[in-house]
Amino acid sequence: MTSSIEKEVLEELRKLREQVERIEALLEERLIGSEEPEPDELEAIKKYEEAKKKGDVSFTTLEDLKI
Repeated sequence: MTSSIEKEVLEELRKLREQVERIEALLEERLIGSEEPEPDELEAIKKYEEAKKKGDVSFTTLEDLKI
């Protein structure tokens, strides 16, 4: 195969993979379903997002945790 044909085949395979992943996600959603968050979960999400905007939230690596 020439280089240009190989590139075309690779591009087509990437497109095909992307489509398969989308189909897989749709199937999982239909089979498993998606649930709406509970009221207490919505409140926790809201509090987290507010804290994140204020800069009160920081990330810690597992190595830095002292258990």
